[in-house]
Amino acid sequence: MTTEPKGRTTGPQAQLIDVVNFLPERVVSNAGGPGADDDLGDHEFFRGVAERRFASPDQTSAELGAGACAKLLDRTGLAADEVDLIIYNCIFNDTFWPGIGSAVQSAIGATRATVLQLDTSCCSWLSGLRTAKAFVESGIHRNVIVLTVTNFVSRLPEFQSSKRSRVLGDGATATLVAPGRPSILSTYERSHGENYGLLRFEPELVDGVFRNYWERGCGPITVNFTKERLAAIRENSMSLVPDAVAASLAEAGLSSDDVDYLITHQPNEDFLAEWRKRCGIEEARTHDTLAKYGNLFAGSIPVTVADALDRGLIKDGDILAFGTFANGGDLVSAMTVRWHAGR
Repeated sequence: MTTEPKGRTTGPQAQLIDVVNFLPERVVSNAGGPGADDDLGDHEFFRGVAERRFASPDQTSAELGAGACAKLLDRTGLAADEVDLIIYNCIFNDTFWPGIGSAVQSAIGATRATVLQLDTSCCSWLSGLRTAKAFVESGIHRNVIVLTVTNFVSRLPEFQSSKRSRVLGDGATATLVAPGRPSILSTYERSHGENYGLLRFEPELVDGVFRNYWERGCGPITVNFTKERLAAIRENSMSLVPDAVAASLAEAGLSSDDVDYLITHQPNEDFLAEWRKRCGIEEARTHDTLAKYGNLFAGSIPVTVADALDRGLIKDGDILAFGTFANGGDLVSAMTVRWHAGR
């Protein structure tokens, strides 16, 4: 478990200044979507999304990232040349290698900034906040942008024919972490490698033969599931996420009764309802965007936070509990935040 030092009164403290989302204009409705599928298409794992956004081919991942950063700079009033570091996670980058970080940095005119690509899958935003906090409080960097970009399902036309794709959406978010009133009260993050491999992005079979993505003639990327894998993923998530949220709250000296909003990853309606129950937080003290935007992987929590901020739901001083797991449960992350509005 990662915890925050207690009793610290000297040196800079890290504040979450603002969180914004930048969503593609193209809205894709799930009404009347693909009808043919294997027997997993109607599984509860893939339910709860009314519509989502598609980026490709209209927007590249670099364009999504630059749009989110530009929106953040405009809203916070921070000049581009005041940005020191951009920590980013992207699914998928526009090329296999390199990533989009330097393209985003150049596009927004952040001439003094460097970039850092971070990938803990769906935990990446919380991992990015922890990393940004360390940089700010060490004095190495002052203004850090934590960026998530999801440009995935719109780039997989073959996979779109499956009902299993209908929980996934595209979009980007940007978060500014800078010196100010301390926001992050506690964090919890741990790897569970025993669960590795339950969720994979990999090529489809070609003529009954599997070829790795680096081999000539491999099939299109898809997300393969079995009923057994889905059951294991659910079982893992039902213990990992509520336990992580509880551990983070306890380290902050708080309980579920103190939480103003629980904001979690947005996989499907079944997981959301069960997490609320197991965390002891009723629906009125949660905010979800699953039905509206779908699952955005690492972007799910920040796009939901940004949506709540835009709706005026989150107030200065509110206690926010964040929780997510990644892949099939090989990573879990939680964070407790006291929200402070603006600088």
